[in-house]
Amino acid sequence: MAGIIETQKRDCLGCGQGYEAHIGKVMGVNILFGQGYCQECCQKREGEEEQKETAAKAKEISVKREQWRKECGIPLRFAQSRFEGFDQKVGGNIIKIWRQCQKYADEFSLEVPQRCGSLVLYSPRVWGIGKTYLACSIAHAILDKWEGQTAWCPVWFISEPQLFLRIRATYNKRNAEYAETEDDIYRKLIRVPLLVVDDVGKEEVSDPRFVQRVLFALIDGRYQNMLPMVITTNLDSDGLERHLGGDRNNCASMERLVEMTGNVFWEITGSSYRDVSKRMSR
Repeated sequence: MAGIIETQKRDCLGCGQGYEAHIGKVMGVNILFGQGYCQECCQKREGEEEQKETAAKAKEISVKREQWRKECGIPLRFAQSRFEGFDQKVGGNIIKIWRQCQKYADEFSLEVPQRCGSLVLYSPRVWGIGKTYLACSIAHAILDKWEGQTAWCPVWFISEPQLFLRIRATYNKRNAEYAETEDDIYRKLIRVPLLVVDDVGKEEVSDPRFVQRVLFALIDGRYQNMLPMVITTNLDSDGLERHLGGDRNNCASMERLVEMTGNVFWEITGSSYRDVSKRMSR
């Protein structure tokens, strides 16, 4: 730290006004404090530099956020899905669920995601009611909240069919040196602050043991790390339990999921949005 060895009367390089300049010595070399600027101009310059740094950081965050928005799995069809744009024509309890999902996103903590519960949205045997839209709206809201709290993308969206295809693709050993492994997939999906799994149980599967093994690995991994999930499904609770575990004697995945949600699944009632659109177009 340089000490002041003398003062000189100088004209400020910024405002041109005279001021008392302080000169110090560092390792035998004289230095001019403030680089020729008076105290007021120094403070102004520091403020301008801080503004530039803040603007540059905000731009960097915005660019990274938009990059992740394109890469985190949100389908292109739902790239613009936001809570404020949700069409509530389907009736039923959709307004209540919409508010609940928005509240969930608003209260989600990227600093401590372990404090956030999981969310299951289901509409037994009713498709096109808005579950995927709401799940994507949650994902977008989480991305909008990201200000550098995590070093990696804060949310990942994947449908169950996509998950199974991706896992099965790891069994192809032709390019084993470069291809991702099943463990790679689990590690990525288990550590992300929020994981959205869409359309659970949508398709009939020929190998239920494979389905149950994959889903248990995913649910248990996030359960052990106390990280939340958002799940959408057209199954009722009994159907989801069979899909996850086979029967009531083998329902470890369901038990974990129930605990993660606080024993509350949100059923959406109403008409299919697609049917409403068809009726309105007649």
